[in-house]
Amino acid sequence: MNSKLKNLIFTCAGKGARIPFVNSLRLRGAKLSVNRSIVLHTHIDCKGKNNTIYFEDGCILNKCRINIRGDNNEIYFHKGICAEFTELWIEDDNNQIVIGENTGLYGPIHLACIEGTSIKFGTDCLCSSDVVVRTGDSHSVLDGKGNRSNPSMDVVIGNHVWIGNRAILLKGVHIPNDCIIGTASVVTKRFEEEHVCIAGVPAKIVKRDVSWNPKRLPMGE
Repeated sequence: MNSKLKNLIFTCAGKGARIPFVNSLRLRGAKLSVNRSIVLHTHIDCKGKNNTIYFEDGCILNKCRINIRGDNNEIYFHKGICAEFTELWIEDDNNQIVIGENTGLYGPIHLACIEGTSIKFGTDCLCSSDVVVRTGDSHSVLDGKGNRSNPSMDVVIGNHVWIGNRAILLKGVHIPNDCIIGTASVVTKRFEEEHVCIAGVPAKIVKRDVSWNPKRLPMGE
């Protein structure tokens, strides 16, 4: 996002402005609450009953898409999040997408929830471009007796997690605090250890005792 525009937005938000701009807004059976946040060039399309999209103070969305198909679903943006070219898809009922405070989603990014599951980002996370996070497979996988064998499951991302370019996080994934997900990784399972770098296909721990900083700091000795 252009730095001058970003500074202007934060200035307006600091004065209590509520300036929602959307290219397309269809809230069939949904409630939208925008509190001192900015929504620019964003497409919101909801169809169902008792769905909620909520923005805390200081959020910025630019060129995003939000689609809800179902009932009793919730999307919650905590304070200070910034999202560009991010797509949120919810299908079925009782799903939830929560983006924690001061998290940055710099797309294109695709977040998809189905069958009563949730995607939850902690605080101070950073998500690079071409990232996909999904709680289900969208279609049924059947065993030899014709029974479905691929349930949808929650995805939980802890605080201060950096997700690299082209990473894919699939159903049931849990990422602890202070972790790094490597470029083009496919994460398919739950991890428990903090301060690790997780990378590969399928992803595994490749380095321990690490952290990260969004600034380019000088190299240590």
